[in-house]
Amino acid sequence: MATSSNSNRNLYSAAVVSCLTAALFGYSVGFIGGEIVLPSFLAHFHLNHLSDRDLASARSWSVTAWIVGALAGVPIGMPVCSRLGRRLCLQFSAVLYVVGATVQVFSSGNMALFEAGRLINGMGVGAGTLVSPIYISEISPASQRGMLMSGYQVFIQCGALLGFWIAFISQAVLSDRSALQWQIPVALQLIAGLMLLIGTLLIPESPRYLAERGHYQLMEESLAWLRRISTSDPLLLSERLQIETAAELSKDLKQRPFIRELGKKDVRSRLVIGVGLMIAQNMVGLNALNYYAPVIFMSAGFTSVSSSLFLTGIFGIVKVVSSLAFMFKFVHVKGNRFWLMLGSGVCGASMLVLAYCVRVTTLPDHTHEASITAIGIVSVLMVYLFSFFFGVSLGPISWNVCAEIFPLHINSTCCAITTCTQWAFQVVIAAVTPPLLAKIGWATYVIYGGFCILSLLWVGIFVPETKGVGVGKPMDELFGAEKPVDEETIVEVSETTALLVHDRRRRSSLTAYS
Repeated sequence: MATSSNSNRNLYSAAVVSCLTAALFGYSVGFIGGEIVLPSFLAHFHLNHLSDRDLASARSWSVTAWIVGALAGVPIGMPVCSRLGRRLCLQFSAVLYVVGATVQVFSSGNMALFEAGRLINGMGVGAGTLVSPIYISEISPASQRGMLMSGYQVFIQCGALLGFWIAFISQAVLSDRSALQWQIPVALQLIAGLMLLIGTLLIPESPRYLAERGHYQLMEESLAWLRRISTSDPLLLSERLQIETAAELSKDLKQRPFIRELGKKDVRSRLVIGVGLMIAQNMVGLNALNYYAPVIFMSAGFTSVSSSLFLTGIFGIVKVVSSLAFMFKFVHVKGNRFWLMLGSGVCGASMLVLAYCVRVTTLPDHTHEASITAIGIVSVLMVYLFSFFFGVSLGPISWNVCAEIFPLHINSTCCAITTCTQWAFQVVIAAVTPPLLAKIGWATYVIYGGFCILSLLWVGIFVPETKGVGVGKPMDELFGAEKPVDEETIVEVSETTALLVHDRRRRSSLTAYS
């Protein structure tokens, strides 16, 4: 008899392939900060003779083009995901990412072409952030869904950490005159994108998507591969019938316009929760720390480039450790509401303490020598404390909840709305954080601390516990969804339902072969 780990091998493999979109996401974020300051990059794109203002603008466009591309990639990927399949959407994401990376590598000193590559690259990431959580949610049993969904955040942080160190090593090892110094970090995107593309050829389509399309034989084969059990196994039979029943109902409900679905109180509640979590994920201020961490470390007395970069690297490691801790331990200990509330509270306290530390700390300049102080060390610890508790709360759980709470027949549309919200608020934070830090400095952290407290209160009042709740009917019951008339007719007797659906599937299969 296969061991538990062996029985889940295919499930984990499919989840890992899907999570590669998150690695692309993280790497694109992680390497670009170091990339755009490399001497070889500046020389190749003729940026080394620009004024400080023009150089800052050029760097800003490289980052902004990617975020705008990601935002556009979500609605572009939505019809592919909903009509052509989850796996094909993963392939679509990989192709866009590889094309974008190729354009960047061979941009021939043309900055506009490089930014166009970043835009296409971002579109691939945006489509990936839409489809990957949906795919993982649909292939996972309720008992393992939380852990597997948490892997998405792990891959984001691992990708970001890898991107940071690749750019750092390129600068340290390769000559400033060598084009390889900037090309290697960019070219590694091709490897990651091709890994995703090849991986999608080895995994099956989501069983729920196949059932919804009436491909019951393929659904059965997909489910058997994912669970590594025979198609005649009673466990597979039970899960198959549940999926088929939900798919039959979903096909009828899909005929209704989305605006009609918004008229349902439970759908509106779910959208408010999903959109709210994505807003909170951005507004609590992690990006402010990502942007300002080196200056905080300098204010603590670590003024050399090597020490500042080292502490920034540790910052990335803390984010990886926290996401791994949540995936393999914390997700099994308490529910989502507990971690969301605890994380929001600790992040808020960290921000307020950090605001005080920055307020009373004098930055080193030509009149003040650098020195390591207790207040400066506390500042560094607050950055790490914030990143750890963000990584076990809003970081992974926002993606998890959005992927699992919506009805199957409108899941793609609702996830597109929440994912677009995520990217739209990344644009907002990227735009407002630098001027806030320039104008009000330490008070910026007070503002973000206030949003953390609002997140704590909002979760406590509005967000229900979804841990362990099955996707489909159990989730509908959690949100008090009205039972459709069609469903009342179909599920009066569960045994009859199973037989009817099974018989309908057999008749469909026979028709296909006749």
